Amino acid sequence: MSDTYATWLIADIGATSSRCAVVNDGKYGKVSMFRNDDMASLEEMLSACLAECSERPAHCALAVAAPISGDNVVMSNRDWAFSVQSVQALGLERVEIINDFHAIAYALPHFDDQTREEIGTASRYRDGNIAVLGPGSGLGMAAWIAGTAAMTGEGGHITVSGRDDYEDSIIVSLRAEFGHCSAERILSGPGLVALHKAIHGTAPESSESITENPDESHNRKTLQHFFRFLAYVAADLALITGAYGGVYVAGGIVPACIGELQRSDFRERFEDKNRYRNYMRGIPTWVITDPFPGLTGLQAYINRR
Repeated sequence: MSDTYATWLIADIGATSSRCAVVNDGKYGKVSMFRNDDMASLEEMLSACLAECSERPAHCALAVAAPISGDNVVMSNRDWAFSVQSVQALGLERVEIINDFHAIAYALPHFDDQTREEIGTASRYRDGNIAVLGPGSGLGMAAWIAGTAAMTGEGGHITVSGRDDYEDSIIVSLRAEFGHCSAERILSGPGLVALHKAIHGTAPESSESITENPDESHNRKTLQHFFRFLAYVAADLALITGAYGGVYVAGGIVPACIGELQRSDFRERFEDKNRYRNYMRGIPTWVITDPFPGLTGLQAYINRR
């Protein structure tokens, strides 16, 4: 039996929670959810996953919310550090570790109208490169280079800019607090809280207090500007990657408030590139509604091997 059709444990490891499943015959089955605060380490969490498996997997593939370089991984938004060797020590023959948005990039060609919702209407729908960005605990970015490979990096830490004096004043406020106003300083859970504080002078308890009460006037204004900055960064990502095939939005924040995004001026701001307006109109924008895009991506990653 080839590795493609061996049994794999796959896990999408976020900052706050993790999702695990077993791939048999190229498809994953039941998904187990874990709160990372309940686990002392990644290895403890994976041991709990393995204990639930009726057939012990031979291999493991992880998608991790962290930069991946070499065999040792240190997570940015959680105090977990681990390695290929420490995971193999759980009794696994082979371990593959990739960035979480690297995994989602592998899933991009597989999304359809059952697993995505379009924002606005594009003037053209084409095959080609596809980009993705996702505000969650941080801001991930990646791209699928048409028919060839997935590209990933740390695009969430690019410098963000405004389109008018008011938006510039928001960035000045954030820069005064953080030093560098990256896209992630606005387009993430903590970023949404920081944006609210920059606009209104007070910080809510959490990003959920904003997204779960979108009709409250202060929250509505915060989300309006959140979606505008999201549009600016998505448009820049589309230009950089040549994403004729579209730009997808993932992460834990936006799928929870698609209605508010649809009613916002996100699409108008996305297209607002002056001489390149017609170019941008030909690039569709979607929100991923697949509940487990990281696992879908890991499944595609394994199958491509």
